[in-house]
Amino acid sequence: MTEAGLDLGPGNGVGLLVDTNLLVLFVVGTVNRNRIETFKRTWQYTKEDYDLLRRVLSKFEPLYTLAHVLAEVSNLTDLRGSEGLLARRVLKEAFSVLTEVEMPSKVAAQDRVYENLGLVDGAIGAVARTHNCVVLTDDLDLYLQLSRDRVEIINFTHLRARAQGL
Repeated sequence: MTEAGLDLGPGNGVGLLVDTNLLVLFVVGTVNRNRIETFKRTWQYTKEDYDLLRRVLSKFEPLYTLAHVLAEVSNLTDLRGSEGLLARRVLKEAFSVLTEVEMPSKVAAQDRVYENLGLVDGAIGAVARTHNCVVLTDDLDLYLQLSRDRVEIINFTHLRARAQGL
């Protein structure tokens, strides 16, 4: 399956691993859709992007994640006050839906992505290879690296453009 030919229809039987920035968008949008365009970590997204992300997530099962990614998401969803509390609750609820894959750092550091892009992306690459799942990202460097390595990957920016008819 390639991104251009990706069938996002239900029942595709392929798992999806979602990158950090998109999980941050999911949490912030779930807490308050109106904060997406003003929150420091999601200002580049729109409410329509959040809706698109939810549609994409609904088409895949299982949804994979890693402790490395979840730790970043927890740190990056640093909303204040009641929104901060709600963000923690949304993330906690997500734990019951996401399949968290164990990936020791020493194993992630052995993945060829690690040297160029760091620990979290190395872990994403390693999990994508071992679980034969699709990666959803808006990180161009990760997209290019995994594409070169022939890992199934979807660039969210491409999905956004397609959804806008571009």
